[in-house]
Amino acid sequence: MSKGTADKAKKMRILGICAIAAAVLLIGGGVYLLMDDDESETVTPSEFAEVGQEDTATACQNIMSQYYADIMGDNAEGLYKLMAPPEYWQYYMETYGKTESDVISTYADAINNTKSQWQASCGSDAKVSFQIKSSGEQSDEFLKEWSDTMNEVIGSDVLVAEEAITLNVEQTVTGSSGTEESINTPTLIKVNGSWYILDEGISS
Repeated sequence: MSKGTADKAKKMRILGICAIAAAVLLIGGGVYLLMDDDESETVTPSEFAEVGQEDTATACQNIMSQYYADIMGDNAEGLYKLMAPPEYWQYYMETYGKTESDVISTYADAINNTKSQWQASCGSDAKVSFQIKSSGEQSDEFLKEWSDTMNEVIGSDVLVAEEAITLNVEQTVTGSSGTEESINTPTLIKVNGSWYILDEGISS
């Protein structure tokens, strides 16, 4: 690996979007499946605090609820918008010759693949619940490095990471064929007043 390639790989690891840059979506490895049914409980956007007005704990709960709701509702467009600021997506599409439709389609394929995996494991009626068990803040140094690296990647000095939290999320998938539990460790980041999922932290 050349120095230039190694430096770029390091930058993408810092940003938490190495898989996206390689056109392999983070959720492709297995977001735990949500399936619509009458018993599923979904937090809708109308129940959320006003954007920018919620405290950090509420923001984390809201974004994780939205993350699962987007998967449950096959909302690939909503899901991709949770993963990075629009400035990054503009850079990504221009750099790799992709359109927004291309990105949405890839997320839709990843959701479909994940659903197939979890239906096979837990049954066609599989559904998911989650609970945030604990959290830890990332350091100011982490926020500065992320901001500096992201702005270098996109070629602009417009993004500021204000806060980042790593969660311990207890996730339970249940269905007629069984139950699977895991602890995931997603990292959420607040950039220019909006929260994103920097790393889904899916356990292997």
